Amino acid sequence: MPDNDLTYASIDELSPLLRSGEISPVELTQASLERIEQLEPRLNAFLAVFTESALAQARVAEQEIREGHYRGPMHGITVALKDLIDVEGTVTTGGSIVLKDNMAKSDATVTRLLKEAGAIIIGKAALVEFAMGATGVNPHYGPSHNPWNLDRICCGSSMGSAAAVAAGLTVGALGSDTGGSIRMPAAVTGIAGLKPTYGRISRAGVLDLSWSCDHVGPMTRTVADCAHMMNALAGHDPADPASSEQPVPDFTSELARGFNGLRVGVPTDFFFDDVDPEIAAAVRAGIELMEREGASVREVSMPWVSMGRTINIGLLGAEAAAVHREVVRTRGAELSPAIRARLESAIIMPAVDYIDTQRARRVFVEQMDRAMSGLDVLITPSVPIQTPTIAECTPPAGSPDAPGGARLTEFTGVFDTTGQPSLSMNCGFTRDGMPIGMMISGRAFDELSVLRAGAAFEAAAGLVDRRPPTG
Repeated sequence: MPDNDLTYASIDELSPLLRSGEISPVELTQASLERIEQLEPRLNAFLAVFTESALAQARVAEQEIREGHYRGPMHGITVALKDLIDVEGTVTTGGSIVLKDNMAKSDATVTRLLKEAGAIIIGKAALVEFAMGATGVNPHYGPSHNPWNLDRICCGSSMGSAAAVAAGLTVGALGSDTGGSIRMPAAVTGIAGLKPTYGRISRAGVLDLSWSCDHVGPMTRTVADCAHMMNALAGHDPADPASSEQPVPDFTSELARGFNGLRVGVPTDFFFDDVDPEIAAAVRAGIELMEREGASVREVSMPWVSMGRTINIGLLGAEAAAVHREVVRTRGAELSPAIRARLESAIIMPAVDYIDTQRARRVFVEQMDRAMSGLDVLITPSVPIQTPTIAECTPPAGSPDAPGGARLTEFTGVFDTTGQPSLSMNCGFTRDGMPIGMMISGRAFDELSVLRAGAAFEAAAGLVDRRPPTG
């Protein structure tokens, strides 16, 4: 298999080849490192590449597999980690120069679990400062460039993870999602990104942004690969107070079930009200495909649903201020103007406003539960606008903000408020060749239905093999 095909292969394709010895973890890791060296100057997907340690891990994996100690589908697979996830003995910057010397003393739980599954940690992916931002523009370390058009953003704070997966620099990646930063980048780079149910994956050893909205999740080129990563990552962790003790299924178990009998809801409110026409048309076409393939589709009235992102913003702001208030007090001058302004405004938020927001959240979650009664998934666009350019999202001199990405989080934030599982995947392309994201959201702890719907759509739509022009 040529190196370019090797780095674009899925976990489903690679794992049997790795297990049989037809290819080796060292060969796959070297192919990824060579592609990073080739494309990284144009993409800026990584803040750190672990060349030596990745090759060392790959040699260990090769020997284990050769000796019959195959650990499972993640064994020998390259994975990038968003740089707010600790890897022992390396710096976790959170995308901020404030943390440029923040050496991790131990692995995050997700890092440990990936290593135990035999994955190769290939590097730390770029992000916006402290994961606070929708556009993927970081004034300290620069923006990540979209592999489909280098002038466009990768969106969301997990920008580097998305760019690395979409461009074939790594097989999989981890991102985090507080207002949409797994699903937005997945949408604009044409990959699959899953925000699991809140509490399904441990956040121990991951920098906080908003503890009641933070999620860690997989970003891959196929839906099945998200399921494989979930099998390695999900489960209770005593080190995370929010970690769930819900039983953990085999997340690949329903990928082949198709659409027959799947109950699909399409909101009549908000999600299609003010959406770019090309995006709306592509998502509607995707829903029609699902119905032709056997899904039961019905419209759902949700006149209250627009409040979801408003609640998400209120929670995120107050909790981020609590996390970072000491940094603002002692090192505020080192923060980017946009992040400092957001944190300073949130610090003076009255406590009663935060309490009212939490009360509103409880009501909102109850409304969502009622609306999804009798449904397996909701289908919506992932983002309402076409992918902005980096220039449109770069603040002008003397201003903390740029208008280009102001609406990007409108839809994704709804499901950070509820904590439901939510997947973004590619459902088509704009006239100028940019991916369009469709969001599939399910009931709490029912990732199986979300992944089933995504895999069925992927098989029927036939879009997954299309590659970006970069490289």
